Amino acid sequence: MTSRDNTYPGFWGRYSRQSHGTLAFAALACACASAGAQNAPPASSSTVTVYGLLDLSVASATGPGGRVVKLDSGHVNGSRLGFRGSEDLGGGLRASFLLESGLNVDTGGMGQNQGAGAKMFGRGAYVGLSGDFGEVRLGRTLITISSEAQAAGDAFGLGGSGNAQGIQPATGRSNNTVWYQSPKFGGASAKVSYSFGEQPVSKAGNHVAAGLFYAKGPVGAAAAYTVLRHPTDESRVRWFNAGASYDFGTFKLFATAATFKNPSAALTPAVHAALDSNIQLAGIPGVGYYAGQNDRSVSIGASVPVGVGLLLVQGVKLDDRGPLDRDAAQFGVDYIYNLSKRTSLYTGYGRVNNRNGAALSLTGATSQAGLNASGDSDAYRVGLRHAF
Repeated sequence: MTSRDNTYPGFWGRYSRQSHGTLAFAALACACASAGAQNAPPASSSTVTVYGLLDLSVASATGPGGRVVKLDSGHVNGSRLGFRGSEDLGGGLRASFLLESGLNVDTGGMGQNQGAGAKMFGRGAYVGLSGDFGEVRLGRTLITISSEAQAAGDAFGLGGSGNAQGIQPATGRSNNTVWYQSPKFGGASAKVSYSFGEQPVSKAGNHVAAGLFYAKGPVGAAAAYTVLRHPTDESRVRWFNAGASYDFGTFKLFATAATFKNPSAALTPAVHAALDSNIQLAGIPGVGYYAGQNDRSVSIGASVPVGVGLLLVQGVKLDDRGPLDRDAAQFGVDYIYNLSKRTSLYTGYGRVNNRNGAALSLTGATSQAGLNASGDSDAYRVGLRHAF
Protein backbone atom coordinates (compact mmCIF):
# COMPACT_ATOMS: atom_id res chain seq x y z
CA MET A 1 0.00 0.00 0.00
CA THR A 2 1.11 3.55 -0.66
CA SER A 3 0.71 5.87 2.29
CA ARG A 4 0.60 9.63 1.86
CA ASP A 5 0.23 12.15 4.68
CA ASN A 6 -0.60 15.82 4.52
CA THR A 7 3.00 17.07 4.44
CA TYR A 8 4.77 18.22 1.26
CA PRO A 9 8.40 18.92 0.18
CA GLY A 10 9.69 22.27 1.48
CA PHE A 11 8.66 24.97 -0.99
CA TRP A 12 11.79 27.06 -0.57
CA GLY A 13 14.10 24.05 -0.77
CA ARG A 14 13.01 23.42 -4.38
CA TYR A 15 14.82 26.47 -5.74
CA SER A 16 18.58 27.14 -5.78
CA ARG A 17 18.40 30.80 -6.88
CA GLN A 18 16.39 33.55 -5.23
CA SER A 19 16.37 37.35 -5.77
CA HIS A 20 17.08 39.59 -2.79
CA GLY A 21 13.46 40.72 -2.83
CA THR A 22 12.18 37.16 -2.76
CA LEU A 23 14.51 36.24 0.07
CA ALA A 24 13.36 39.25 2.06
CA PHE A 25 9.74 38.28 1.49
CA ALA A 26 10.53 34.73 2.58
CA ALA A 27 12.17 35.93 5.78
CA LEU A 28 9.17 38.14 6.56
CA ALA A 29 6.77 35.27 5.90
CA CYS A 30 8.74 32.95 8.16
CA ALA A 31 8.75 35.54 10.94
CA CYS A 32 5.00 36.01 10.69
CA ALA A 33 4.45 32.27 10.63
CA SER A 34 6.64 31.84 13.71
CA ALA A 35 4.71 34.49 15.61
CA GLY A 36 1.37 32.99 14.63
CA ALA A 37 2.51 29.52 15.60
CA GLN A 38 2.92 30.63 19.22
CA ASN A 39 -0.86 31.09 19.51
CA ALA A 40 -1.92 28.25 17.16
CA PRO A 41 -3.32 24.93 18.42
CA PRO A 42 -1.02 21.89 18.23
CA ALA A 43 -0.65 20.48 14.72
CA SER A 44 -2.79 17.41 14.12
CA SER A 45 -1.45 14.11 12.80
CA SER A 46 -3.29 12.96 9.71
CA THR A 47 -2.76 10.31 7.04
CA VAL A 48 -4.27 9.37 3.70
CA THR A 49 -3.75 5.92 2.16
CA VAL A 50 -4.38 4.94 -1.46
CA TYR A 51 -4.95 1.21 -1.93
CA GLY A 52 -6.47 -1.27 -4.32
CA LEU A 53 -6.90 -4.86 -5.43
CA LEU A 54 -7.23 -6.36 -8.92
CA ASP A 55 -8.71 -9.86 -9.28
CA LEU A 56 -9.24 -11.50 -12.69
CA SER A 57 -10.07 -15.10 -13.55
CA VAL A 58 -10.75 -17.22 -16.64
CA ALA A 59 -13.85 -19.35 -16.10
CA SER A 60 -15.68 -22.20 -17.77
CA ALA A 61 -19.19 -21.63 -16.45
CA THR A 62 -22.72 -22.87 -17.02
CA GLY A 63 -25.19 -20.84 -19.04
CA PRO A 64 -28.70 -21.31 -20.47
CA GLY A 65 -27.30 -22.17 -23.91
CA GLY A 66 -24.38 -24.31 -22.73
CA ARG A 67 -21.00 -23.68 -21.14
CA VAL A 68 -19.35 -20.30 -21.59
CA VAL A 69 -15.63 -19.48 -21.36
CA LYS A 70 -15.20 -15.93 -20.07
CA LEU A 71 -12.99 -13.48 -18.20
CA ASP A 72 -14.43 -12.30 -14.86
CA SER A 73 -13.39 -9.53 -12.49
CA GLY A 74 -13.62 -10.05 -8.74
CA HIS A 75 -13.92 -13.75 -7.94
CA VAL A 76 -11.92 -14.32 -4.75
CA ASN A 77 -12.09 -10.62 -3.85
CA GLY A 78 -13.93 -7.74 -5.46
CA SER A 79 -11.60 -5.55 -7.54
CA ARG A 80 -11.36 -2.05 -6.07
CA LEU A 81 -9.62 1.30 -5.75
CA GLY A 82 -9.87 3.06 -2.42
CA PHE A 83 -8.86 6.05 -0.35
CA ARG A 84 -8.92 6.09 3.44
CA GLY A 85 -7.57 8.48 5.99
CA SER A 86 -7.73 9.72 9.54
CA GLU A 87 -6.86 12.78 11.62
CA ASP A 88 -5.90 12.88 15.29
CA LEU A 89 -8.09 15.59 16.82
CA GLY A 90 -6.53 15.34 20.27
CA GLY A 91 -8.00 14.16 23.54
CA GLY A 92 -8.38 10.61 22.20
CA LEU A 93 -10.71 11.73 19.41
CA ARG A 94 -10.00 10.76 15.78
CA ALA A 95 -11.80 11.61 12.52
CA SER A 96 -11.75 9.13 9.64
CA PHE A 97 -13.07 8.65 6.13
CA LEU A 98 -13.24 5.99 3.43
CA LEU A 99 -14.07 6.14 -0.29
CA GLU A 100 -13.91 2.76 -2.06
CA SER A 101 -14.87 2.17 -5.68
CA GLY A 102 -15.63 -1.22 -7.19
CA LEU A 103 -13.93 -1.98 -10.52
CA ASN A 104 -14.77 -4.35 -13.36
CA VAL A 105 -11.19 -4.91 -14.48
CA ASP A 106 -12.22 -7.12 -17.41
CA THR A 107 -13.92 -4.12 -19.08
CA GLY A 108 -12.40 -1.12 -17.29
CA GLY A 109 -15.85 -0.14 -16.01
CA MET A 110 -17.13 0.64 -12.54
CA GLY A 111 -18.65 -1.97 -10.24
CA GLN A 112 -21.71 -1.61 -7.99
CA ASN A 113 -23.74 -0.06 -10.82
CA GLN A 114 -26.97 -1.68 -9.69
CA GLY A 115 -30.35 -0.13 -9.05
CA ALA A 116 -31.18 3.44 -9.91
CA GLY A 117 -27.71 4.36 -11.19
CA ALA A 118 -23.94 4.02 -11.10
CA LYS A 119 -22.16 4.37 -7.77
CA MET A 120 -18.77 6.02 -8.00
CA PHE A 121 -17.84 4.69 -4.55
CA GLY A 122 -20.22 1.74 -4.45
CA ARG A 123 -18.12 -0.44 -2.14
CA GLY A 124 -18.20 2.15 0.65
CA ALA A 125 -18.28 5.87 1.38
CA TYR A 126 -18.36 7.25 4.91
CA VAL A 127 -16.97 9.77 7.40
CA GLY A 128 -16.67 8.99 11.09
CA LEU A 129 -15.45 9.81 14.58
CA SER A 130 -13.88 7.42 17.09
CA GLY A 131 -12.74 7.66 20.68
CA ASP A 132 -13.24 6.12 24.10
CA PHE A 133 -16.96 5.91 23.32
CA GLY A 134 -16.40 3.63 20.31
CA GLU A 135 -16.86 4.65 16.66
CA VAL A 136 -19.65 6.33 14.67
CA ARG A 137 -19.82 6.32 10.84
CA LEU A 138 -22.18 8.14 8.48
CA GLY A 139 -22.66 7.17 4.81
CA ARG A 140 -22.71 4.00 2.70
CA THR A 141 -21.50 0.99 4.66
CA LEU A 142 -18.38 -0.90 3.62
CA ILE A 143 -20.13 -4.06 4.91
CA THR A 144 -23.45 -4.48 6.72
CA ILE A 145 -23.62 -5.99 10.20
CA SER A 146 -25.50 -8.97 8.71
CA SER A 147 -22.74 -9.76 6.21
CA GLU A 148 -20.00 -9.16 8.77
CA ALA A 149 -21.54 -11.72 11.15
CA GLN A 150 -21.83 -14.17 8.25
CA ALA A 151 -18.20 -13.56 7.28
CA ALA A 152 -17.06 -14.55 10.79
CA GLY A 153 -17.93 -18.16 9.92
CA ASP A 154 -17.27 -18.22 6.17
CA ALA A 155 -14.07 -20.09 5.24
CA PHE A 156 -14.02 -18.19 1.92
CA GLY A 157 -14.59 -14.74 3.45
CA LEU A 158 -17.62 -13.92 1.23
CA GLY A 159 -15.72 -14.52 -2.02
CA GLY A 160 -14.48 -17.46 -4.09
CA SER A 161 -16.01 -20.69 -5.35
CA GLY A 162 -17.67 -21.81 -2.11
CA ASN A 163 -18.52 -18.64 -0.18
CA ALA A 164 -21.57 -18.89 2.09
CA GLN A 165 -23.17 -15.72 0.75
CA GLY A 166 -23.63 -17.37 -2.64
CA ILE A 167 -26.87 -19.04 -1.49
CA GLN A 168 -27.22 -18.01 2.19
CA PRO A 169 -29.37 -14.86 2.60
CA ALA A 170 -27.85 -11.71 4.12
CA THR A 171 -27.96 -7.98 3.52
CA GLY A 172 -25.22 -6.30 1.50
CA ARG A 173 -24.05 -2.69 1.53
CA SER A 174 -26.55 0.03 2.40
CA ASN A 175 -26.86 3.78 1.74
CA ASN A 176 -27.87 6.56 4.15
CA THR A 177 -26.61 4.67 7.20
CA VAL A 178 -25.75 5.70 10.76
CA TRP A 179 -23.42 2.98 12.13
CA TYR A 180 -22.02 2.56 15.65
CA GLN A 181 -19.47 0.19 17.16
CA SER A 182 -18.88 -0.03 20.92
CA PRO A 183 -15.44 -0.23 22.53
CA LYS A 184 -14.09 -3.78 22.90
CA PHE A 185 -14.44 -5.54 26.25
CA GLY A 186 -12.30 -8.68 26.55
CA GLY A 187 -12.52 -9.34 22.81
CA ALA A 188 -16.27 -8.59 22.59
CA SER A 189 -17.98 -5.62 20.94
CA ALA A 190 -21.47 -4.60 19.81
CA LYS A 191 -22.55 -2.93 16.56
CA VAL A 192 -25.83 -1.26 15.59
CA SER A 193 -26.93 0.57 12.45
CA TYR A 194 -29.96 2.37 11.05
CA SER A 195 -30.45 3.08 7.35
CA PHE A 196 -33.00 5.60 6.07
CA GLY A 197 -35.23 4.60 3.17
CA GLU A 198 -35.86 8.33 2.64
CA GLN A 199 -39.45 7.90 1.46
CA PRO A 200 -42.03 10.62 2.27
CA VAL A 201 -44.62 9.61 4.90
CA SER A 202 -43.41 5.99 4.71
CA LYS A 203 -41.00 3.62 6.43
CA ALA A 204 -40.45 1.65 3.20
CA GLY A 205 -36.79 0.83 2.71
CA ASN A 206 -35.77 1.68 6.29
CA HIS A 207 -33.64 -0.97 7.89
CA VAL A 208 -32.11 -1.57 11.31
CA ALA A 209 -29.43 -4.08 12.37
CA ALA A 210 -27.64 -5.09 15.56
CA GLY A 211 -24.89 -7.58 16.23
CA LEU A 212 -22.46 -8.99 18.80
CA PHE A 213 -18.89 -9.87 17.82
CA TYR A 214 -16.14 -11.76 19.64
CA ALA A 215 -12.53 -12.45 18.66
CA LYS A 216 -9.86 -13.64 21.07
CA GLY A 217 -7.13 -16.20 20.65
CA PRO A 218 -8.20 -19.04 18.33
CA VAL A 219 -11.93 -18.25 18.68
CA GLY A 220 -14.06 -15.96 16.54
CA ALA A 221 -17.86 -15.64 16.69
CA ALA A 222 -20.63 -13.23 15.72
CA ALA A 223 -24.42 -13.00 15.55
CA ALA A 224 -26.63 -10.33 13.96
CA TYR A 225 -30.33 -9.56 13.51
CA THR A 226 -31.67 -7.33 10.72
CA VAL A 227 -35.13 -5.97 9.89
CA LEU A 228 -35.97 -4.29 6.56
CA ARG A 229 -39.27 -2.51 5.94
CA HIS A 230 -40.50 -3.99 2.65
CA PRO A 231 -40.48 -1.37 -0.15
CA THR A 232 -43.95 -2.45 -1.33
CA ASP A 233 -46.07 -2.80 1.82
CA GLU A 234 -43.70 -1.87 4.71
CA SER A 235 -43.93 -5.39 6.16
CA ARG A 236 -40.91 -6.59 8.15
CA VAL A 237 -38.41 -8.73 6.23
CA ARG A 238 -36.06 -10.41 8.72
CA TRP A 239 -32.56 -11.93 8.67
CA PHE A 240 -30.61 -13.69 11.41
CA ASN A 241 -26.96 -14.46 10.66
CA ALA A 242 -24.38 -16.16 12.87
CA GLY A 243 -20.84 -17.35 12.23
CA ALA A 244 -17.99 -18.89 14.20
CA SER A 245 -14.46 -20.16 13.66
CA TYR A 246 -11.76 -21.98 15.61
CA ASP A 247 -8.09 -22.08 14.67
CA PHE A 248 -6.52 -25.46 15.49
CA GLY A 249 -3.14 -24.38 14.12
CA THR A 250 -2.86 -27.02 11.40
CA PHE A 251 -6.27 -25.95 10.02
CA LYS A 252 -9.11 -23.54 10.79
CA LEU A 253 -12.73 -24.67 11.08
CA PHE A 254 -15.67 -22.43 10.11
CA ALA A 255 -19.48 -22.62 10.43
CA THR A 256 -22.49 -20.38 9.79
CA ALA A 257 -26.23 -20.53 10.44
CA ALA A 258 -28.93 -18.19 9.13
CA THR A 259 -32.66 -17.65 8.87
CA PHE A 260 -34.64 -15.48 6.47
CA LYS A 261 -38.35 -14.62 6.48
CA ASN A 262 -40.31 -12.66 3.87
CA PRO A 263 -43.84 -12.83 5.32
CA SER A 264 -45.79 -10.63 2.92
CA ALA A 265 -45.31 -9.23 -0.59
CA ALA A 266 -42.85 -10.84 -3.01
CA LEU A 267 -39.40 -9.31 -3.47
CA THR A 268 -39.37 -9.72 -7.25
CA PRO A 269 -36.28 -9.01 -9.38
CA ALA A 270 -37.85 -5.66 -10.38
CA VAL A 271 -38.53 -4.70 -6.75
CA HIS A 272 -35.02 -5.76 -5.80
CA ALA A 273 -33.49 -3.71 -8.62
CA ALA A 274 -35.25 -0.60 -7.33
CA LEU A 275 -34.38 -1.41 -3.71
CA ASP A 276 -30.75 -2.11 -4.67
CA SER A 277 -30.10 1.58 -5.24
CA ASN A 278 -30.41 1.88 -1.44
CA ILE A 279 -29.57 -1.56 0.04
CA GLN A 280 -28.12 -4.69 -1.57
CA LEU A 281 -29.49 -8.14 -0.80
CA ALA A 282 -26.91 -10.92 -0.90
CA GLY A 283 -27.68 -14.54 -1.76
CA ILE A 284 -30.95 -13.59 -3.48
CA PRO A 285 -32.24 -16.01 -6.17
CA GLY A 286 -32.57 -14.90 -9.78
CA VAL A 287 -36.37 -15.22 -9.37
CA GLY A 288 -36.37 -13.13 -6.19
CA TYR A 289 -38.08 -14.04 -2.91
CA TYR A 290 -41.71 -15.12 -3.00
CA ALA A 291 -44.36 -14.08 -0.45
CA GLY A 292 -44.02 -16.47 2.50
CA GLN A 293 -40.43 -17.58 1.84
CA ASN A 294 -38.96 -18.98 5.05
CA ASP A 295 -35.33 -20.13 4.76
CA ARG A 296 -32.99 -21.97 7.12
CA SER A 297 -29.37 -22.44 6.08
CA VAL A 298 -26.10 -23.74 7.49
CA SER A 299 -22.53 -24.06 6.24
CA ILE A 300 -19.37 -25.81 7.37
CA GLY A 301 -15.92 -25.19 5.94
CA ALA A 302 -12.20 -25.22 6.56
CA SER A 303 -9.00 -23.48 5.54
CA VAL A 304 -5.81 -25.54 5.46
CA PRO A 305 -2.29 -24.19 4.81
CA VAL A 306 -0.70 -26.21 2.00
CA GLY A 307 2.85 -25.23 1.06
CA VAL A 308 2.97 -21.46 0.50
CA GLY A 309 -0.74 -21.40 -0.24
CA LEU A 310 -4.14 -21.98 1.32
CA LEU A 311 -6.75 -24.65 0.54
CA LEU A 312 -10.37 -23.60 1.12
CA VAL A 313 -13.33 -26.00 1.14
CA GLN A 314 -16.94 -25.46 2.18
CA GLY A 315 -20.48 -26.78 1.83
CA VAL A 316 -23.74 -24.82 2.27
CA LYS A 317 -27.28 -26.21 2.65
CA LEU A 318 -30.42 -24.07 2.20
CA ASP A 319 -33.81 -25.39 3.40
CA ASP A 320 -36.87 -23.34 2.37
CA ARG A 321 -39.75 -24.17 4.72
CA GLY A 322 -42.20 -21.98 2.83
CA PRO A 323 -44.95 -23.30 0.53
CA LEU A 324 -42.75 -23.47 -2.60
CA ASP A 325 -39.97 -25.47 -0.89
CA ARG A 326 -37.13 -23.90 -2.93
CA ASP A 327 -34.10 -25.73 -1.51
CA ALA A 328 -30.49 -25.53 -2.66
CA ALA A 329 -27.06 -26.97 -1.86
CA GLN A 330 -23.63 -25.59 -2.71
CA PHE A 331 -20.10 -26.99 -2.60
CA GLY A 332 -16.84 -25.22 -3.44
CA VAL A 333 -13.09 -25.65 -3.25
CA ASP A 334 -10.30 -23.14 -4.02
CA TYR A 335 -6.52 -23.24 -3.75
CA ILE A 336 -4.72 -19.90 -3.44
CA TYR A 337 -0.99 -19.99 -4.20
CA ASN A 338 0.92 -16.98 -2.86
CA LEU A 339 3.64 -15.67 -5.15
CA SER A 340 4.35 -12.85 -2.68
CA LYS A 341 2.57 -10.97 0.10
CA ARG A 342 0.57 -9.02 -2.51
CA THR A 343 0.25 -11.36 -5.50
CA SER A 344 -1.34 -14.80 -5.77
CA LEU A 345 -2.59 -17.32 -8.28
CA TYR A 346 -5.73 -19.35 -7.61
CA THR A 347 -7.84 -22.13 -9.06
CA GLY A 348 -11.13 -23.63 -7.96
CA TYR A 349 -14.47 -25.25 -8.67
CA GLY A 350 -17.94 -24.63 -7.29
CA ARG A 351 -21.42 -26.01 -7.87
CA VAL A 352 -25.00 -25.13 -6.85
CA ASN A 353 -27.83 -27.69 -7.10
CA ASN A 354 -31.33 -26.18 -7.04
CA ARG A 355 -34.74 -27.74 -6.31
CA ASN A 356 -38.22 -26.56 -7.24
CA GLY A 357 -37.03 -23.55 -9.22
CA ALA A 358 -34.78 -22.01 -6.54
CA ALA A 359 -32.67 -20.39 -9.32
CA LEU A 360 -29.60 -19.66 -7.20
CA SER A 361 -26.40 -19.13 -9.21
CA LEU A 362 -22.83 -19.89 -8.23
CA THR A 363 -21.24 -16.56 -7.31
CA GLY A 364 -17.85 -15.28 -6.22
CA ALA A 365 -17.19 -11.89 -4.67
CA THR A 366 -18.68 -10.21 -7.77
CA SER A 367 -18.41 -12.99 -10.41
CA GLN A 368 -21.40 -15.14 -11.36
CA ALA A 369 -22.12 -18.30 -13.35
CA GLY A 370 -25.42 -18.82 -15.15
CA LEU A 371 -27.96 -21.62 -14.80
CA ASN A 372 -27.86 -24.66 -17.09
CA ALA A 373 -30.87 -26.39 -18.65
CA SER A 374 -31.44 -28.37 -15.43
CA GLY A 375 -31.52 -25.21 -13.32
CA ASP A 376 -28.14 -25.84 -11.66
CA SER A 377 -24.93 -23.77 -11.76
CA ASP A 378 -21.19 -24.52 -11.70
CA ALA A 379 -17.82 -23.11 -12.80
CA TYR A 380 -14.13 -24.00 -13.05
CA ARG A 381 -11.71 -21.10 -12.61
CA VAL A 382 -8.07 -20.07 -12.68
CA GLY A 383 -7.14 -16.53 -11.74
CA LEU A 384 -4.63 -13.90 -10.65
CA ARG A 385 -4.97 -11.45 -7.75
CA HIS A 386 -2.76 -8.46 -6.93
CA ALA A 387 -3.10 -5.97 -4.07
CA PHE A 388 -1.40 -2.58 -3.78
